[in-house]
Amino acid sequence: MKDIIENRVRLAGSTKARLLAMSLKENGLLWTGLIGIYYTASAVGEKAFSIAARRRRKLGLPGMNSVAINRLIWEKWDWSGQGEEWSPSSEWKASVIRTLLVPNIPTGSAVVEIGPGGGRWTGDLQARAKKLTGIDISEACIRECQKRFAGCGNVQFWVGSGADLEGVDTSSTDAIWSFDVFVHINKPQFEAYAKEFARVLRPGGVGVVHHGAVGGASGGWRSDVTTTDVERFLTSAGLRIKQQLSSWRDANEEFKAGLYDDVVTVFQKA
Repeated sequence: MKDIIENRVRLAGSTKARLLAMSLKENGLLWTGLIGIYYTASAVGEKAFSIAARRRRKLGLPGMNSVAINRLIWEKWDWSGQGEEWSPSSEWKASVIRTLLVPNIPTGSAVVEIGPGGGRWTGDLQARAKKLTGIDISEACIRECQKRFAGCGNVQFWVGSGADLEGVDTSSTDAIWSFDVFVHINKPQFEAYAKEFARVLRPGGVGVVHHGAVGGASGGWRSDVTTTDVERFLTSAGLRIKQQLSSWRDANEEFKAGLYDDVVTVFQKA
């Protein structure tokens, strides 16, 4: 939407006036009025977002990504879709599994999934793991996963604080997975999690985390984290970055990490 709004400035005021007159003639008052409201509202919305984003950066506001707000949102979310509403297509999801999950989640490993939600990735992780621990800030998500995977003897789920992996033993984990979660986690909590990654991973253990990259500038309810922040948090915790992907090619098709300039970072404990 932003690029469409910005492109309108390429038309001079006189041309816009002529377009208005032509539209009234060809489409009538009602249609022209409705489309005028749409264009005006979208421009006002974009301006409001820009001002809010600047104020958030200037004052260090949490925006919609504080721990308390995250907890409320995901506790009240309708999880009947099991989180699949965030998968652009079945082909995209299959590619994420082939490209990111399978190469980085060893068979027979101890895995921690942060933010399983409705279990969107949990089934594929559970099938590969010897032991899978799912930790979510939302009790509703934990109830959903406990019900959905009740027959699986290698899984456990519990409610977390939104900033740590308390309950996971030190150096006990082979792999960490988190998708569509850290896009909503602000800098202080992200940095705290990075230290927890380093604590719970065994030497050689790998993490795959999907996160925002531009500090929320592209919208999408994203946190204030940038790719540079993520690099700093992980390396300061003693972790080595293996890959950072905003997109990838698979089966002759290009897939994006997310709709809002998101990135997937793969890291490893030395």
